[in-house]
Amino acid sequence: MIKDVTQVPREELLELAEERIFSLGLRDLASVLAYENMRYALGRMIYALENDDVYCVLAPDATITRNKPRWLSGYGYGGVIRWSDENVAFPEIRPNACGMLLMRLDNLPSKKDLVKRASEVEEKELELNGVKINPDFGRGNHFFELYKPLEISEEVSDVLPPDAFYAVLHSSAPELKDKMYSWAEKGEKVNTPLGYITILKNSAAREYYKDWEKLKEFSKRRRELLAREVVGEHEVVSNFIHQGLFAPNEARLGCYNTTEQEEDGLFPVALRWDFPVHVLRGKPNLSDEVIHRLEFQERAERLGLEEELRNVNTLPHGGGYKIQLPYQKIDITTTSFGNVFTLSGLKPASTMSEISEGKAISEFGGMAITDPHSLPYTYRGEAVIGKTIDLGLGDPVAKLRPVLTVKI
Repeated sequence: MIKDVTQVPREELLELAEERIFSLGLRDLASVLAYENMRYALGRMIYALENDDVYCVLAPDATITRNKPRWLSGYGYGGVIRWSDENVAFPEIRPNACGMLLMRLDNLPSKKDLVKRASEVEEKELELNGVKINPDFGRGNHFFELYKPLEISEEVSDVLPPDAFYAVLHSSAPELKDKMYSWAEKGEKVNTPLGYITILKNSAAREYYKDWEKLKEFSKRRRELLAREVVGEHEVVSNFIHQGLFAPNEARLGCYNTTEQEEDGLFPVALRWDFPVHVLRGKPNLSDEVIHRLEFQERAERLGLEEELRNVNTLPHGGGYKIQLPYQKIDITTTSFGNVFTLSGLKPASTMSEISEGKAISEFGGMAITDPHSLPYTYRGEAVIGKTIDLGLGDPVAKLRPVLTVKI
């Protein structure tokens, strides 16, 4: 441990942060951007905590966040962040209690009826705990989706019978989100060598966590309420959060906790509308074999994080954003209004006549951005599932084929 991190120069602070990021991510532009940005969040956290007891494990779906304030605060998406002090909170993480409700249906509603009922929900005066509900089936990457089974493992056929139908509701709780996000404006602003970070201490941190607990419970009940309104009677298979606080000193951005319940949980991993939803049985991770294979062992031992890595218990909830640009190089310039990420790849051609197959020349120039919100994107496919299974983060037990995706 560094004796006084507040005296550490900027570049050394970034090095401390880098050493504490363990990436399971794919090697693509979105994953690398997540890693590069997360260095700044962890560096600021280290400085604000006045110790280096903080680390991050990026999951196989590590990617950008399209939430601009979160990105400008230094956070990527698809990862677990833990720090030592339970009396300090970092509200710029902006937890929103996003999660997925996986449900079993005895009958599959017709597409016409489903669209009609989902549309009617938008017009209903629904309330939960005295709060008016604003359905968000079509907002961002949220959706309501119905499935027929493609593959069901015999070991889970009692919970996921092959003759049933299934649905997933992916949503958060926008009705209470503003209150949770407003904490980012209430805390103490700490000026670090890597930029400002907002922290909450002691009683403020405890009140913040109480608000989070209310938001988490509201979000879960909200999904159940909306599901009943759209499909009627159903059996809840699971209803897990994948974005938010999992302890006063632990945040997960897009990752399940595979040991959230005592018995084996079943976690839906949704890729895209044109790919099956994979259901995985959660299990403790990372294994010693994976820690050695990824060459994390020596670093984890030196930092005293061996047991932490064995109990990170992470699992992606989806494939994550894939940036549809050919860039392979990232340069970061710090300015008065934040970090500027300059993306580049092959040498740009001066004239179109220079471009031909086999030449290391591109018709594209570079691109400089402060945040990735405007970058063209799609969602990743099966590569994330393959890596998740290869790393032993969960056991595949079912595949569900999309029948209808509702985004209205």
